[in-house]
Amino acid sequence: MKVAIMLYGTRVSPRFGYSQGVMIVEVSGHQEFRRKTLETDDYYPEQIPVVLGKEGVEVLISGGMNKHFQDLFRFQGIQVIWGIIGEADDALTAFKAGQLALGMGCCPEGRSPRQRQRRFRGRG
Repeated sequence: MKVAIMLYGTRVSPRFGYSQGVMIVEVSGHQEFRRKTLETDDYYPEQIPVVLGKEGVEVLISGGMNKHFQDLFRFQGIQVIWGIIGEADDALTAFKAGQLALGMGCCPEGRSPRQRQRRFRGRG
C-alpha cells in the first residue's frame, strides 16, 4: 500500500494548499519498503490528486483540507485522513500501528487539538 503525507518541512502540512512537498511511502503492515518525496511547487493544488493517483497512492494524510479537495482525492480512489498535526514520521508510525484517526494530533504532549485551543480562549 502506498501512503502519501503532505509536508511542510518535516511536519504534516497544516493546510493542504500550503504544502511544500509530499512524502510517498510504500508500506505493508508495520514494515516500510520505499520512501520518496515529490516537490509540489510545479503543480496547482487541483493537480496533486491526479499526480498521486498515477503514483498509486491509496491513503493521504494531511492537515486541514476543505471538502472540495477531499472529493478530488476520493475521485482518484484515495482515502483521505485529514486534520492530522505533528511530525510526518510520527503520523506514519501511528498509521502503520492502526492508531491514526481523523482530526487526531501526533504531538508529543499527547493533548488533543481541542485541548490546545482551549488554552488560548479568552485572551485578546
